Amino acid sequence: MRLYCAKKLGKLRWFWPIIQRLPPDAQADYDTWMKGIGDSVKEGDWAKDSEVALDEARRIFDAETDRRKSADAKAGIYLAAITALIPVLVSLLPSLWNDKASKVLSVTSLFVFTWAVAYLLRAGGWAFSTLKVAGFTQVGPGEIATCWKKEEPKVALAKSLAMAAFLNFPSANQKVTGIKMTHEYLLRAFLSFTVLMVVQVVWPVGTWIVVQAGGLWKTDPPKVLVMCFS
Repeated sequence: MRLYCAKKLGKLRWFWPIIQRLPPDAQADYDTWMKGIGDSVKEGDWAKDSEVALDEARRIFDAETDRRKSADAKAGIYLAAITALIPVLVSLLPSLWNDKASKVLSVTSLFVFTWAVAYLLRAGGWAFSTLKVAGFTQVGPGEIATCWKKEEPKVALAKSLAMAAFLNFPSANQKVTGIKMTHEYLLRAFLSFTVLMVVQVVWPVGTWIVVQAGGLWKTDPPKVLVMCFS
C-alpha cells in the first residue's frame, strides 16, 4: 500500500512539482556532516602551502558569489517576462470562449489554459522567492584587518574566505533550488500552451473530417416508384 501511494505521489509531482524534504534521520546525518566540515575549516592547520590554500579559498568564495549572482539574474529575467506575459494571456480569454466555437472545444481550451497559467504563476512565485533569499556572509575590510593582526595572516584570510563560502552554501543552494523549480514550472507551462495550440488547430480539422466522412458513408433512402396505367 505504501509503495502504491509513493507511485501515485510521484505521478502527482510530475503534474505539480514540489520540494521533498529529507527524512529526520537523513537530515541529522547531513547536519552532522556539515558541522564536521565547519570544524575542519576552523581547526585545520593550513600553514603548509598557505599560498595554495588562499588561492583555493578565494576561488571557492568567488564561485559561490557567481552562483548566487547567476541565480538572481535568471530570477529577475524570468519574473519580468512572466509579469509582462500574464496580461497578454488574459486578453486571449474571449477568443477561447465564444458563441461561435463548440462548447466542448471551449471547455477543453479553458481547462488547458487554466493549467498553463497556473504553471506560469507558480514559476513566477518561485522566481520571486529566489530573489527574496538574503543574508550572505562577506569578507570585508574589517575581517582582512583582523587577519593581518595574527601571526599568519594568509592562513587566517584563507580560513575566513573558506568559512564565508561554507556559510553561504545553504543560501546559495536555496537560490539554485528556486531557479530549478522555476525551470520545471516554465517547462510545464510551455507544454500546456503547446497542447492548447494543438487542440485549437486540430479540433476544427478533426470536426470537418468527421462531417465529411459521415457524408460519404451516408446512403440515400430508397425511392418508391409509382407506375401509372391509363
